[in-house]
Order: sequence, then structure tokens, then C-alpha cells
Amino acid sequence: MAMPNQIPAGPALAAFYAGQRFVVNKDRFIIGRGKQSSDLTIKDPNVSRQHAMVEFLNGQYYMVDMGSTNGVEYNGQRIARKAIVEGDLFRICDHEVRFSYR
Repeated sequence: MAMPNQIPAGPALAAFYAGQRFVVNKDRFIIGRGKQSSDLTIKDPNVSRQHAMVEFLNGQYYMVDMGSTNGVEYNGQRIARKAIVEGDLFRICDHEVRFSYR
């Protein structure tokens, strides 16, 4: 099991948002509005400070809603937790985050 903030020993994952690529290089990668509390920051008042998390658990990455007010959507459905597969596109408020294994 990976220790917090260690690079997971599994497939490498990248998040793409607003034309930028973010390497998911820890077992708890936070997406949110908070500059200091997020690994991927979305500047939008509708996004919670810690809105969602990419979690690496048992060799698999998951998108997890962290109890946000406005939720996380996948294919138009609000999700609490979903395993991430190649090319998955998640919606956080009006923002799209796509994932790819590299």
C-alpha cells in the first residue's frame, strides 16, 4: 500500500484540464477551488475548496466526490465514486477534466 503523498506503484495517470496536463503522482490527488489545498485548482466559486479526489487504491484509480455541494458528473449522472478508465471525462460544475493513462 502506498504511503500518503507517494507516487503509486501502478499505471501512470494524467488529468487534462483547461489545456494543461497534470500528472497524478500521489495516492490522493485533490481537485478543487483552494489554491493551497488542491493539486489541480479550478477557479470557480461553484467549485468546493476540496471538491473531488483521485484516489489510488488496490492498483486502481478512482474519482471520488469529497462531499461537494455541486457534485461530480460522469456521462450526465452524478457520481460518488467511479473507477477511472482511459479517456474518462468528468464534469465538475461547468468544467471538464479528462483522464489518460500514459
